[in-house]
Formats: sequence, C-alpha cells, structure tokens
Amino acid sequence: MTAQHFPATSTPTITLVMPTISWEPPFACCLRAAMAGLAPSDQLLVVFDGAAPDIPAWLKTSGATVLHTGERSGPAAARNLGAGRAAGEILLFVDADVELHPDAIARVRQHFGADPGLQALFGSYDDRPAAPGVVSRFRNLLHHHTHTSQPGPASTFWAGCGAVRRERFLALGGFDADAYSQPCIEDIEFGLRLHDDGGKILLDPTIQGTHHKRWTLSLMLRTDIQQRAIPWSRLLLSRRELPTTLNLSGSARVSAGLSLVLALALALAALSIPRLAPWPLVIAGGAFVLLLALNRSFLALLHRKGGIPLAVPGALLHVLYLLYSSLSFTAVLILDWWNLPLRKPLWLNRSPIWSRHLLWAVVIAMGIYNIYSIFRGSINSFLESSDRVWDINQRYDEWLLFRDQIYPHASLASDAEKSVSHFRTSVYLPWALPMFGILFAWGGLLQGKITILIATLAGLAAISFVGKQCFKPWGEAISWLGAFAPLTIRGLDLCLRTGQFSAICVGFLALQWLLLKRKKPYLAGLCWALAMIKPQIAVTFAILFIAKPHRKGVLLGIGILIGLSVIALWHTSTPPVEFLKSWLSTLSHFTNTGSPNITGLLLLSNNSLMEYVLIASVAAFAAMISVFYVNRRRSEAATMAWAQLTNASLSMELSGISSILGALLFYHHIYDNIMLYPALICCWLISAQRPMLGNVALSLLITLSLSTPYRFLTWLPSNQAFQPSVWLLIGMFLLFRILNGKAYSPVLAK
Repeated sequence: MTAQHFPATSTPTITLVMPTISWEPPFACCLRAAMAGLAPSDQLLVVFDGAAPDIPAWLKTSGATVLHTGERSGPAAARNLGAGRAAGEILLFVDADVELHPDAIARVRQHFGADPGLQALFGSYDDRPAAPGVVSRFRNLLHHHTHTSQPGPASTFWAGCGAVRRERFLALGGFDADAYSQPCIEDIEFGLRLHDDGGKILLDPTIQGTHHKRWTLSLMLRTDIQQRAIPWSRLLLSRRELPTTLNLSGSARVSAGLSLVLALALALAALSIPRLAPWPLVIAGGAFVLLLALNRSFLALLHRKGGIPLAVPGALLHVLYLLYSSLSFTAVLILDWWNLPLRKPLWLNRSPIWSRHLLWAVVIAMGIYNIYSIFRGSINSFLESSDRVWDINQRYDEWLLFRDQIYPHASLASDAEKSVSHFRTSVYLPWALPMFGILFAWGGLLQGKITILIATLAGLAAISFVGKQCFKPWGEAISWLGAFAPLTIRGLDLCLRTGQFSAICVGFLALQWLLLKRKKPYLAGLCWALAMIKPQIAVTFAILFIAKPHRKGVLLGIGILIGLSVIALWHTSTPPVEFLKSWLSTLSHFTNTGSPNITGLLLLSNNSLMEYVLIASVAAFAAMISVFYVNRRRSEAATMAWAQLTNASLSMELSGISSILGALLFYHHIYDNIMLYPALICCWLISAQRPMLGNVALSLLITLSLSTPYRFLTWLPSNQAFQPSVWLLIGMFLLFRILNGKAYSPVLAK
C-alpha cells in the first residue's frame, strides 16, 4: 500500500470512544495502541457496557475517562454515551479488540483536516490477524479483502475503526440503540442514514488495525446469521433498495446466487434421480468453478498468507459464508413476502354484489360436494359387499369373539378357539371391545351398520359445527365455508363406507373441544375416552387437557379406559402381561400405512432417498428455527413456552398441533385424515384474521395436501413425503403462534 499525502489545512481535535465489556486482554494492548496515536489536545473515552467492575490501576493512571452504561445495553448505546460526553470535533470509534496501527489516527486527522466536506470515514482490518486458526484467519482476511478492494466513496459506515464529525453524528441521533441493543449492524444503518442525508463518507483501507478476535465455526455462523445477515437483510428490504458497495457489489451478488445454485445442484445429485443425471453434478461443478473465478483475488490473498493449508479450507468456508448469507436474505425476503397484505381485486371492490354472489357460489359448490360424498358413502355402506365394507364386519367378528369370552388375538387363543370361522386378530386395544357392544349387542350386524351410520353423521355434524362457529364472526357465508371446509378432506366417503370409526372418533374430539370451551372437563374427558377407540387419532388430543383446570378431565378419561380394559381382560380371562406381549408383536402392522406418516416412512424399506431427504430437510429446518427461537429467548424460553402452552389449551392452534402430531407419528389410512380438520380450520381462521400472502399460502398448501384427489397427488415427485412435510411445516407454524402469544381462541355461541 502506498502512503497518502494530505494538504494540512486544519488539525481537528479527536475524541476516541472505545466501548468494552471487559478489562481482560486484548483490551489493554488495544487501548495502549489507541493512546499512542492521540495528541495532547485529544480525548480518550472508555465506555464500559454494563455496571463497571473495579477499574484496573493502570487504566486509572492512563488519562482515559471511564464511563459506564449501568446495564448491558449494547455497543450502540455505549458509543452514543461516549459521543454525548465528547469534546473533540471528530468522534473516532474503535472496537476493544482492534489494535490500531501507529499512523491510523494521524490519517484520520489528515482526512478531516484536508476535506471540510467529509462527514465520516472508516478503515479496515490489516492482513495480519492476531488470532490463529483457519476460521479466525479466514474471517478476518475476508473483512480485510472486502474493504481494501473497494476504497473511495462509500454509502455505509464501520464503527470498528471509523470516524465521524461529532456535530453531524449528534444531529442524526447517533446509532439506533433502541433497534440494536446487541452487537449488530447499528453502524451500517447509521452510514446509510448519513449517506441519505447527503453526508460524504470515505473508505480509506490504509487506516488499519489488527483484529484480535478469535473465531470458531459456530461463533461465525451464529454471529453472521443472527447479528449481521438477518438484520442487514431486514434493513435493506425496509429501504427497498440495495447499495452496490462492499458485500453487495455486483460480483458479491453473483457469488451469492452461485452458492445457492451449487447447494441445490448437490442436493439433486444426492437424490440420484435417474432422469436428471448427470446434469446436477455438471451444474454443481460449473457453479463452483465460477465461484472460484469470481473470488480469485480473495483466494489469492488466502494463499499468500497461509498457502494451500489456508486457501483450500478458506475456499470452502467462503462458499459456506456465501450460502448462509444468501439463505438468510432469502428467509427474510420470504418473511417480508409472507406479511404482504392481500386485498380483493379492484373489480370485486367495485361490485360488492358480485363479491357476495361469488362467495355464495363457492359455498353452494362445497355444500353440494359434501352432500354427494356423504350420500355416496352412506349408500355404499349398505349396498357394497361385506368384503369391501370390511371395517364394520371385522369389528362385528371381534365383538362375537369377545362376547364368547375369546380374546381376538392369535397368540392368546387356544387352537379350538382359533378354529372358529370368524376368528381374527384385532389391532384394537382392550378397552375397545366392550365399546363394540353398543353397536352390536342387540341387533347384530344390521344394528351396527345403522348405529355407525347415525354416529358417523353425528360426528361429521359436530366437526362441521365447530367450523361454522369458529368462522361466525366473519358473516354467514364465511361461517358456512367453515362448516363445509373440513368435509372436503379426501376420504370422507370412505369414512362412511369402510373406515366408519374415524369420523365417529373425530366427532367425539370435536365435542371434547366444544366442552372444554364451555368449561366442562369431565364431559370432555368422557368424549376423549370414547374417541380413544382409535388411539392413533385421539391420543395426541390429550394435549388439550394441558391447562390445570382441565387435567381432571383427562384423568377421568384415563380411568374409564383402564376400567374398560380391566373388564375386557377379566371377561376373556387374559393375563395383562400376556396381552401386552401379544400386542407388542403386532406393532409392525403400524408401519404398514395407507396414508403417509414419518414413522412409516422411516421404518419401511421401500422408500426412495428423495423421500428421506425431503422429510429430513423439513425436520432440520424446523429444528433450526426452534433452536434460533430458543436462543433468542435464552433462559426465558422454557418458562415462557410452558406458560403459553398452558394458557392456550383452548386455542385452535393447539388443537391443530394435536391433530398434526397424530397424523405424523402414527399409523393411519386415508379416511383417518379427517383428524386434521382442526389444523385446516385453524389455518383458514388465521387467514381470515390476518389476510396476508403467507397465511393464505399455508392454508392453500394444507388444503392441497388434504383435499386433492389421490390420483392427482401421485403425479407429484415423492408424493409420500409431500403430505408429512406440509403437516410438519404447518405444525411448526401453529406452535410458534402459541409461543408468541398469538393463538386464536374463538368465542362460541352458547
């Protein structure tokens, strides 16, 4: 680097402000380096962010003025405090881990003295970072290269080693300490604000300091994503314009895009889709070569400073850096898109009558479809042959065995009992056997068909009633949409024809929710116990009893189930331990499913790699978001989460989560998808409450996963993984609404 010469027109005084949170190294050497460059007329302010501990003796005699914020407030507040006490014309901000070069302060003074129009300037890290290690050297050299490759006029600012005229700084309100209470991008935001106000900013990479920060990979990821990429993306999107300097230069943007192409191509290559080969690998190779070419100057710097041992891992770290920065921007962009409000088209606003007519047309169409499905299923339940209407016939056989004191399981029956023509092994738990008596005890199979049809229709009516009541605040037409929406779930006619207990079970769960809303936990517990005739549907709805006043309901329900089980085992003379062994031997049946769930996908061996990757990707994304959320909340996360969950036990979100857990974790058939009606209703409730693009998109997505005819879903690649992935995303969405105190709890008519 060549030295720069400035005409000596004035010698402005400088106040150097150094915020810190510790007196420990490297603070001492960095402060001494700063003091060495100050003139007698300059001022040195050390601002301790928090309640300052005892000041070291060497610091007391250094001539520095020590201030403290009183509580941890972030570097923005600390620097603002120093600026308010400053006497110099120029504020020079230096981080407590930056050791200034001997000529740095002189260069700052010369710049401001030579150019009265200059409002701010900043420098760079040098190319000799103090911290060893590949990650530390890479991260500090990346900063050095970014700043040294783009000297001259700038539209941003850097407070690690940056100076600004005090009057202009104070006139603009300083750093935004309210928005940035932690180390973040407060300096970047100030620089953009200063530039917008017409202030001249200069980047002089010859003003340098040695950075002492020790980076680890986890620290780099956490800092870059949480404190830089995400807030910077939000700032840029709020301005609706992207500056073209530093990290947002043309080559940087192309590199970011190429990193996404590289990651996507590698993911496709890992899936080994025959019809795509070998193009994913070709594209990945091309993207990687272009990345190396675009960033050759930085890679050359790494090679000069550390040879191959630094350049090779540095290149991989650079790709990783570009990838997570790009993904962070994409995530913030999606969130910005998500919150985009939706409005009716202008032609509908101009014609409110047509708007109402269109809405009622949709309502009528859905009603006709519901009536058709119910009618077809009801007729077929009586007209079809017994081998197709298999659920009720199997349950009838199991009732006959139980009535005759034979437990319907091959490992529990004698050879003589197994020789009975209607003998079969039941997958139902013991408490279900006495329940079958309500269906068949007096009139046999015909009584069972009639009773089940009536009970199924009653269950569908209960489901529809919940939907109608939830949407009632939005008017009569919308309330009917809420009534019909859950009955459009694919497989409704099968509920009546072959899987009769599904709709009955979910109907009891609808009554459970209504009774809890009306503060009747004991009746709600009874309904839950009856719904447990199909535990793979009902067991997760015990979560609705999480609030303390409701727990007595689930205790009653568990007591009823235990009592019925005791009766069943006693009546058939079946030892409990022997029953448990026999039931465990049938567990393999629960992975042989007609509709997808995560347990089945993971345990069955005939799934494609693409299905595993899709489920794993969605689960990893959900876990990443959860960890990020908990990290933001830190120690308050567990307490806050439990408080929100216990207070939200009557919300539709919690009911939706209960249904999604059941669908994701347990064996079920297509007609069992009716259990997901609370999640479907909840998504559309949220869309009605806040009609934003993201909410509506999620509502359409779960509707697509539940209501699209199966023959069309099979056209999707890896359709077995599509539904669980959608449900997992919806579940995370509903969970975070609860944790953030946004759960929707409709007031129902008495």
